[in-house]
Amino acid sequence: MVPYRRMVSPDYADGIAAPRVSHHGRLPPARQVSLKIHRSSYETDSNFTVMLAVFGQFMDHDITATSLTTSQEGESIDCCVAATREQHPECYPVDILPDDPYYKQYNISCMNFVRSAPAPTGRFGPRMQLNQATAFIDASVVYGNLEQRQNQLRSFINGSLRMFVTDDGRQLLPISSNPADGCNRVQMTRLGKYCFESGDDRANENLLLTSMHLLWARHHNYLARQLQEQNPHWEDERLYQEARKILGAQMAHITYNEFLPVLLGKNISEAKGLLPAKHNLNAPDTYDPEVDPSIANCFAAAAFRFAHTLLPGLFNISRDNSTPEAIELHKMLFNPFSLWAEHGIDHALMTAANTPVMQVDRFFSLEVTQKLFEGTAEDRVPLCGLDLVSLNIQRGRDHGIPSYPVFRRHCRLPPVDTWEEMSQAIDNATLDSIRQIYESPQDVDVYTGALSEPPLDGAIFGPLLSCMVSDQFLRLKLGDSHWYERKMGPQKFTKAQLAEIYKTSLAAIICRNSDGITRVREHVMQRLRDGGNPHVDCQDLEGFHFNFEPWSEKQQPQDLHSAGISRGSTSVRVMSKANHQAHNVTLHIDKGI
Repeated sequence: MVPYRRMVSPDYADGIAAPRVSHHGRLPPARQVSLKIHRSSYETDSNFTVMLAVFGQFMDHDITATSLTTSQEGESIDCCVAATREQHPECYPVDILPDDPYYKQYNISCMNFVRSAPAPTGRFGPRMQLNQATAFIDASVVYGNLEQRQNQLRSFINGSLRMFVTDDGRQLLPISSNPADGCNRVQMTRLGKYCFESGDDRANENLLLTSMHLLWARHHNYLARQLQEQNPHWEDERLYQEARKILGAQMAHITYNEFLPVLLGKNISEAKGLLPAKHNLNAPDTYDPEVDPSIANCFAAAAFRFAHTLLPGLFNISRDNSTPEAIELHKMLFNPFSLWAEHGIDHALMTAANTPVMQVDRFFSLEVTQKLFEGTAEDRVPLCGLDLVSLNIQRGRDHGIPSYPVFRRHCRLPPVDTWEEMSQAIDNATLDSIRQIYESPQDVDVYTGALSEPPLDGAIFGPLLSCMVSDQFLRLKLGDSHWYERKMGPQKFTKAQLAEIYKTSLAAIICRNSDGITRVREHVMQRLRDGGNPHVDCQDLEGFHFNFEPWSEKQQPQDLHSAGISRGSTSVRVMSKANHQAHNVTLHIDKGI
């Protein structure tokens, strides 16, 4: 666990820890920013699928996990209780006005918000926040980043992960029988249906995310089985570690080969050096020990929360031979129980692959801005949900994330220090909405400003998001001594192995590890693309036919064998068994022995 890195100096009200405030007057309440600027819209982006958001969240959980402040007893803090709100120093609740169009019907004036825990840096200076995840794309989201969690998930048999096997032979994640895990429900456990355990505590947050966890856990076991076929002499530990190494490389490859080119566009990805060198196995090693790969605070608290704007209110449920169905987003949260049904993972994955996303812009679905974690009288309170946009804005202020103009200057983009300058960066309608509630351009939250920019050609990001996100992923590549494309070091893949890794696609992994999916789009995060993107048979996907022969290691005989050793001599110290005395012995070595 390390503190988040600062891309620019923090902006705290007191210079040390107090949440950011206006330099000219008063910052608008986060809920007002959400209502006035980030209102609902139903414009979809037919070019891309919800799988883009699902993989993005899964990968985000691999590299970021912000620690929240808890009570001395380790319990969560309720900042909307009058006594706590006034006394607890870590409370920073979202104020809700009496005339709020949604919450007034519930007589709610406060949305709970607890500040992120300060990182114990051991030195004086501005407050830092703690990242509990490993910064590298290492599939810790699958395995856990602590040895205790890793051991809990392992079977210690043939390198495999533990799975729960259903009566009909399907493999699910290990079940969580903890009634206090925030997911399990009495009425479901009575039916023998539980939530799940995985490498990350957030695995049950939504059905599609849980299905992604299950997919990759199954994939690990597939890799371990195939490696054992090639190397029957390998023991459990070797099989586990080799399968984990391959899986981590495949996850990184999908991120840089399929995910980032959608966000940034292929041109920017190529210009920034973010595309895999799959057409040049002799490409130079890119590792730079001087690069700090830790996660930027602004990336975790603002920029990479862009995916929340992608989420539609309704998801098209994909079932075979059935009439079209849809489900609201909030009904999928902490509700992984459909995975217990036959073909449950197939339906979840194809729902993500067939539902178009919303556009990356300032608009959000009402499912995100007023129904987040909404429950029912039977299973959860309160009945009304939360506003994720308000929480995102509040989190940025909590972390001392500077305003929109500061990051524009840092990224060497045209300045937006005046309303006139800002009119060159965002459209007039958006600017009018911003000016209605912000007193100065210097007050505009970076989350709001970045999402308000129109996308660059061939990308879904505007210029500021492109700068912030590309910088982080370039650091994750250059600063990783175990990067999968490395050409040096004992951890590197051989050229033949790397050639197989380059064949990897998310579509192929879905085909290989689902229950019965036989046809998918080759690019499952996209619906439409240049050159077309039709459904194809799984057998026709290059990555479906992964060749494990480059990992074959024929067991060496136990007797001596010839080896080429340079001529020379060396002295060694040996112990006599007879009298326990040490003697110096000089060994003369000739080439060809």
